[in-house]
Amino acid sequence: MQKNARWFWIPVLCLLGGWLIGCGGSSDPVQKLSKDLDRYPEYSLTVDDLRVDDGFFPDYFLRFKILTASGQRVAGQDTVVFQERTTDWYEVEEGIYARYENYVGMVVASKSKDGRRTDVRQAHPAGYQYVGNPQYGHWGGGGFWQFYGQYAFMRSMMGGFGVNRNDWGNYQRERERGRPYYGPVTNGRPTFGSKGTQTQKARPRFYQQHTARQQRFSSKAQGRMGRTSSSWGRGSSRGK
Repeated sequence: MQKNARWFWIPVLCLLGGWLIGCGGSSDPVQKLSKDLDRYPEYSLTVDDLRVDDGFFPDYFLRFKILTASGQRVAGQDTVVFQERTTDWYEVEEGIYARYENYVGMVVASKSKDGRRTDVRQAHPAGYQYVGNPQYGHWGGGGFWQFYGQYAFMRSMMGGFGVNRNDWGNYQRERERGRPYYGPVTNGRPTFGSKGTQTQKARPRFYQQHTARQQRFSSKAQGRMGRTSSSWGRGSSRGK
């Protein structure tokens, strides 16, 4: 009987061990991608999308958009050529998913031409890192940044949102302090990020699904806390 029991537990322990390794062993894809992209003079890594496949143990996924810039000789002239691509889905553990879930549409790793780097601690709206650079545009009469025609895609990265001097100054200050910047805040709501008004306007389906998921998670968490408090209260009363 003991021998049969021992053979029964072997596959169970193997399955449990594999699950623990899978949950705790996945690496942060941003770190790997940043290392691979470091060969470029300039790059930015933006959280493009995120996904949760529900189940007994939910599966968490992240997808990124990569923009690289490198000097090339085009038609006999030295010029900067930008290339953009979207990665495949990366399956990650819950903790890594939580690290980036608020930053959809935002840069979580970058390197500028002067070699300056940022990471998720200085997450910022895609395209902001090019504002203020006279190579890519200029300040217009109304105080808003205007990209040159060949760099119009940089404005589209922000969903056509116009950046003014005050906004850009706030971004610069938050970056120097090592803090994320979500754009201007209106009526308590940020402009960019997973909960941003710009995200709600540009990607309404994602915004609705993400908001609904967070509300469900919050309700479940409150329910668990309520049950724990009730159990504690009953236990205390029995001890009297």
